[in-house]
Amino acid sequence: MLQDFNHYVGINNEELVLGYTKRVDGFSNYPKNSLNMALYVDDDITNVDKNQEILAREIDFETKNWVIPNQRHGNNVLEITSAYKGTNVKTLSEELMDIDAMYTHEKGILLGMNYADCAPVFIYSITDNFIGIAHAGWKGTKLEIIKILLKEYKGDIEDLRIIIGVTINKKSYEVDSNVVDGTWDIPESAIEVNGDKFFLDLKEINRKQALEYGLKESQIHVTHYGTEMEEFFSFRLEKGNTGRALGFIGRRST
Repeated sequence: MLQDFNHYVGINNEELVLGYTKRVDGFSNYPKNSLNMALYVDDDITNVDKNQEILAREIDFETKNWVIPNQRHGNNVLEITSAYKGTNVKTLSEELMDIDAMYTHEKGILLGMNYADCAPVFIYSITDNFIGIAHAGWKGTKLEIIKILLKEYKGDIEDLRIIIGVTINKKSYEVDSNVVDGTWDIPESAIEVNGDKFFLDLKEINRKQALEYGLKESQIHVTHYGTEMEEFFSFRLEKGNTGRALGFIGRRST
């Protein structure tokens, strides 16, 4: 379902655009010539600005209409309006702190979040203007952030579509026992035990949570792309010394 574009994988049609950026052909030295999209890592702000403009031109969505929160691996969800346009895009601010999911009913706004292993969850309606995005690492997934975001949609649940995007795949995501303790429901299909090691499938857990909420299999798409692939950033595999991708979703104004 996701197409492969020059600097991202995603969907880009006349109205809806969504995607997840690659690490290639940028201006950053984190690592060299990468498309780092985060202001909070060890990178020059002018590099990030240039990288943003590369994407803005490719998706035909000006950066002045982007919104990026300060994420904290929680489950706080916020409705975004045009008043937030430009927040945390060119410079970081104290606005939108501790927000790990956003939604809007307005066109002309691009909702963006930074990732480097965690699951980006994109939600949109096929009958109205609702769009949403969530940042679902293991902590947000444990807090069922996908269900909290879904609750904000007041229309017919059958009109929703979910895409679980580029995420570190299970075979590359080893976690400690404190992550997989008995305080949350991990489907058998989402965990693999190898001796004292645990391998977790964030994509599968979020898919199951969407099904539990009431969506059908046909409404959910899980991409095969993973951050262990060389064209993406991986915080885990690069031991934190890397940039961040931008997951994004927006509807163009007509």
